[in-house]
Amino acid sequence: MKIAITGANGFVGAALCRYFHNKGHEIQAIGNREKPNQNLLKTATYIRADITGVIEPINADVCIHAAALASDTDTYKNLILSNVEGTLNVVEAAKKCRSFVHISSSSVYQFKNHPVKEDEATIQSELSNYGETKLLAEDIVELDIPDHQKRLILRPRAIYGIGDRILLPRLLRLVQGKFLLCPFRKGAQSSLTHVDNIGYAIELYLEQTEPAQLQIFNITDDQPYLLRDLAVDCSSAVEKRKLLPLTLPESLVKMLLFLNSKNNPANIISKPVLKSMGNNSVLDISKIKNELKYQPSKNFHNSCAEIVSWVDSFGSSKNYLKQLSEAPWSINM
Repeated sequence: MKIAITGANGFVGAALCRYFHNKGHEIQAIGNREKPNQNLLKTATYIRADITGVIEPINADVCIHAAALASDTDTYKNLILSNVEGTLNVVEAAKKCRSFVHISSSSVYQFKNHPVKEDEATIQSELSNYGETKLLAEDIVELDIPDHQKRLILRPRAIYGIGDRILLPRLLRLVQGKFLLCPFRKGAQSSLTHVDNIGYAIELYLEQTEPAQLQIFNITDDQPYLLRDLAVDCSSAVEKRKLLPLTLPESLVKMLLFLNSKNNPANIISKPVLKSMGNNSVLDISKIKNELKYQPSKNFHNSCAEIVSWVDSFGSSKNYLKQLSEAPWSINM
């Protein structure tokens, strides 16, 4: 099968290129870099394209749209351009594909004290600018579906794994000496999604004999995590020392990170992210389990050692944080 994947230079796009290449498929990797990483070229045919402009028709059986501006600090204008207009351009370019898969986000929800179901996403909620543009992008995917095409929307929560340049860096920026700054409320639970579980879900989707014209699923690891415990375990494993959790109010954590960011502006963690660290953020995945028979095998506990080994390949966690732009393809093929 020929599979086209947008956002191939990014974390999720790169991981999906590797996942489906390893399954024996022919991969068209679509990205906006002039010169992609050499590891990408070992896996896929590279097509340079900017999704914010007109894209040449995509000649593939499946198009997986993983490209997005994943930012909670960028301007609304830029988010609209990349996430909404960009999705429209990819949908138009992929009209001849039999299947179209859109990687959305759990940011389309306003989390509550219960696991959130697919029908709870609404533009009426108090969403971040990023969440709002991802939900608007979904509206585009849901409209004007050609008769020959089936479409899938996946909503992952806090994606992690080999190639991560968002979630793990945010966690490591909370490390201060022997302490891990903890805005995490004790007992707060969060869903996480190993990036390979996304590939697995798409694989299940493509194996359906008669899929509905449009399907929308939450996608996470099998069970949610106690966020505070996981944060301490993960950061301690990466830093090779037992870190002590230091519980501080969100406002104080934000101030310390701001002071620490004077030498490195990338150390700032936005208010929406800090807020999400202190609250329950759990997705209900009963629908994908029932309809796709989704039984994810990857989780933090059985993949932590692999992630630590990958970070070690940079020489240190500090070197890793300095090379985030290359992280998605900094992997021995």
